[in-house]
Amino acid sequence: MSKLSLPSILAATAGYLFTYWNSRINKEREAQIDRINEQLRDLYGPLLACVSATQHAFNAMVRQHTPDGSRDEFVRAVNDHPDGIEGIAYRQWIKEVLQPLNQRASEAITQRADLLESSMMEPLLLQLVAHVSAFKVILRRWEEGHVAERSAIPYPDKVVDYAEQEFRKMKTRQAELLGISNGRIRSKL
Repeated sequence: MSKLSLPSILAATAGYLFTYWNSRINKEREAQIDRINEQLRDLYGPLLACVSATQHAFNAMVRQHTPDGSRDEFVRAVNDHPDGIEGIAYRQWIKEVLQPLNQRASEAITQRADLLESSMMEPLLLQLVAHVSAFKVILRRWEEGHVAERSAIPYPDKVVDYAEQEFRKMKTRQAELLGISNGRIRSKL
């Protein structure tokens, strides 16, 4: 048997260490990619889709049921005449379109809070969950004929901006980990 020389032992050790560290770095990168994919698929993507759709649907409702398309005029009409055309339309849109979208957004938040990027729960998200929960009572009251009922917890309009910002941040990080240029990802958003 021939003896191994010191240079060959050092080369073998260096090769082993390189392989070990390279494998470890690749596994960590894969875990980061998997987490970001999960965050986008199960939290930030559904959240953005639902709150954006809610915003667009609300704006469409206002345009459709207000002569000048003014949100303030629509809200005033609903509040002043809950049995009027705007009030009836408002309750129907809430029941059929807006509340189901908001419910899905709320479920994404409550069921996948573990995927939040921040260590703190964003107050806008808590307000959205509270708004959706409170609106269940409002819907019941409407069914009982109390059409003038309104929620004391307003819808957090800025939640759309928050969801867009977080989604974009996740997509940028995903692109970096995948080695895709940020310009290509941003142009698709």
